Formats: sequence, structure tokens, C-alpha cells
Amino acid sequence: MTRARIESFAVFFAGAFCYGLCELFARSRTHITMGLLGGVAMLFIHSLNDKRRRGMLIITAMAAGAVFITCVEYIAGLILNISLGLEIWDYSSLSLNYRGQICAEYSLKWGIITLAGMFFDELMRSFLFGSDVFLINRERLHFIKGLAPTRKEV
Repeated sequence: MTRARIESFAVFFAGAFCYGLCELFARSRTHITMGLLGGVAMLFIHSLNDKRRRGMLIITAMAAGAVFITCVEYIAGLILNISLGLEIWDYSSLSLNYRGQICAEYSLKWGIITLAGMFFDELMRSFLFGSDVFLINRERLHFIKGLAPTRKEV
């Protein structure tokens, strides 16, 4: 098995496990499919983190993560909650919801979770895969005086 495939499996299972735990802490219950969705989301966040390491702005990555997770949540909601009637979640009582499956409040939360996922991904890359931790691209901070290295420091 290739290193990339092992890394993908590790990222998927870490996302599945962590999201399941988050649900247990937040709602005192979860469903196996939420772990699967957490794994898929973490794989996407892992790929976003690659792009962030190459210069994508964190806010752009957060927005992309929020949109992706909201879309996956909607598709899963149509299948699991509406078609199969599992009633895993229902946002009907929240404002700006669509069919009770997605809502603006949770879309914003998915953006924050994307940010947390990117930091978690950095820890995984460091401790599991031996990569350097890369939290901030200092070259992109050149507009903030004093934060970017000068030519002499590099």
C-alpha cells in the first residue's frame, strides 16, 4: 500500500472518529453515518490544507470547507433523513434553514470546523507522517511590517 493511501486512510478515520466524538459531546448521541461524513469532510480539509500550504488564504479555505460540508450535509440529509426517515438531525427550528437539512448557522460552524480541521491536519502531518508543521506562510505576511523575514534573516 502506498504512503499516500495510508495517509488518506489515517486522515479519513481520524476525521470520522473526531466528528463522532464532537457529536457525542454536543448532542449526547451520534449516528454511524455522521462518522462517515466526518471522514469525507476531513479528506476534503486535508486537500484544502495542501492548497493552504501552497498559498491559499485561510479564509478561502474556510469558505470552501463550509460550502463543501454544507453540500455533503444536504445530500446526506436528503437520503438519510427524508428518503430513509432516520431523523438524524433537523434544523427546521433554526432560521435560514432549507428543508430542515441545512442552515446558515451550521454553514458558518462548518467554516470554523474547517479551520480546526486544518490545524488538526497539521498535527497529524507532524506526528504521524513526519512532515514539518506549516501553520502560516510568512511570505504572505509581507504587508504586515515586521512579521515577514528580511532578506538578511532568510
